Amino acid sequence: MSLVEQAKKAAAYRAVDEHLAPGARYVGIGSGSTVVYVVDAIAAKGPSFYGDMTFFPTGSQSKGLIRAAGLRLCNLDDRPLGPNGKLVAIDVAFDGADEVDAELNCIKGGGACLFQEKLVAIAAKKFVVVAG
Repeated sequence: MSLVEQAKKAAAYRAVDEHLAPGARYVGIGSGSTVVYVVDAIAAKGPSFYGDMTFFPTGSQSKGLIRAAGLRLCNLDDRPLGPNGKLVAIDVAFDGADEVDAELNCIKGGGACLFQEKLVAIAAKKFVVVAG
């Protein structure tokens, strides 16, 4: 594994450890090379940790990762309504960025998932950018 991949993996595992609370119910999963490690980190915690969580992908890549890890998958369009009749918020969403500057401005890649990534980010109470 290259140093860059090692850094991505370390950043993803730390982000999950620090930002995914055991009581979270709804989790957004972005796209890109770093998100592979985010899903690995969640899966490594085991079903007793993630068993009550539902995961919302931003594209076909993250959908496949969620399925392969055995996590509960749900489309953003199928988010349940809360007691107030409004769509429930996503507790936390994880995504990567191609570049992050000193002021924490992020540049996303040229993938086709950008719009869905924005929808998941807006729906999230907390948005975590994982950069290695």
